[in-house]
Amino acid sequence: MKDPSLKLIVGLGNPGESYRSNRHNLGFRVVDEIARRRGLSFRSGGESYEIAERTDPANGLVLLKPLTYMNLSGRAVAAWSRDSGVAVTGLPVATDVEVLDDGAVRPLVVCDDLSLPLGSVRLRPRGSSGGQNGLESVIGQVAGEEFPRLRLGIAPLEREIDPADWPDHVLADFDPGESATAENLVKHAADALEFWLEHGLEPTISRFNRRVRPDTEDSA
Repeated sequence: MKDPSLKLIVGLGNPGESYRSNRHNLGFRVVDEIARRRGLSFRSGGESYEIAERTDPANGLVLLKPLTYMNLSGRAVAAWSRDSGVAVTGLPVATDVEVLDDGAVRPLVVCDDLSLPLGSVRLRPRGSSGGQNGLESVIGQVAGEEFPRLRLGIAPLEREIDPADWPDHVLADFDPGESATAENLVKHAADALEFWLEHGLEPTISRFNRRVRPDTEDSA
């Protein structure tokens, strides 16, 4: 499976019906949307991940959903790498391309972000985890931060959250008044990834990144 054009998109979330609609599961929802649009179905890749893939030799695509729970997401990426024989890297090299000359791939990771207001989208070519534990786990497994990530804001627009309440917030479903915004966010993120697959990273950043201004800023 050493496809020189292969793209790997990893959506982060928690497995199981009870987590399906949680704020923390936006990454899952986005890759599910990409799979739906492209007529792909997820199948088991063993105990640690589910996979949907297109094996077109000129334009291969893998969508990966870890089943390890959020904090151990990197283990699923490592397991897919072992199973497929495709190296996954976050090491720095003198290029920003997603597929390296030796066939190794950089994952594009999709995750929620509590530091961004709800509805915001931030695609970056590299960076720290910013406190997102699933992203931190992937960084640890691919030995570096040099891979793109698509962060989706889930912070409330009308209030700040005490750090002690962060776990409850991310593991709760969206409030009824937030559901339409969350659905739009998933579609916007899927649009961004579709564009990235065709046009690359920098044009996608320019076109799709957005930051929603929280209501607390308006009242300051």
